[in-house]
Amino acid sequence: MKKIVMFLGLSAALFANDAYVGTPAKILDKVGGKEIGQLFVGAKVKVLKDSGNFAEVEYNGFVPGEGNTAYARLGVLESDISVKNDKNFKKNGVQKDDYDNEWIKVSVKGAVEKKALKPNLDEVYKPGEELFKERCGACHALHGYDEFNVNVWPSVIKTMIGNAGLDETETQTLTRFLQSKAPIE
Repeated sequence: MKKIVMFLGLSAALFANDAYVGTPAKILDKVGGKEIGQLFVGAKVKVLKDSGNFAEVEYNGFVPGEGNTAYARLGVLESDISVKNDKNFKKNGVQKDDYDNEWIKVSVKGAVEKKALKPNLDEVYKPGEELFKERCGACHALHGYDEFNVNVWPSVIKTMIGNAGLDETETQTLTRFLQSKAPIE
């Protein structure tokens, strides 16, 4: 009974507003449809409809020029989604960043397994913080969150994947956590 109440509470929280990707998740063109891309840990989606084990969602982000990867924030390389074909993105205008680079505002709708979604960012960031303390602090003193900026952390983590024994999900989780704490510049 307790599990049912918790599940209903989580479902209500997820389907009342925004949700966040807690584990890498395939995004399908529709429930039971074909895969159109991959959502990365930390990506924010708007839940449009509950469909059994799936949630119908909409993602909004930015693409620098042409490409198949969209980012969470304008001018920040915080990967949210990669689509198989950039035609899957609906283009919603252009915006310039602080360096006068043009970023295309994009959106994509699709279906995602509900088990991949979390109702708040704390549930996404907590495992990242634990990984940082456990894996990164095992060999050397921990870096300050602000030692590297948001666009540099992914490269730093990439060099340490083997030493820290990180799998793909852990790499995404750790990267997203550190990017959330890092300065933009």
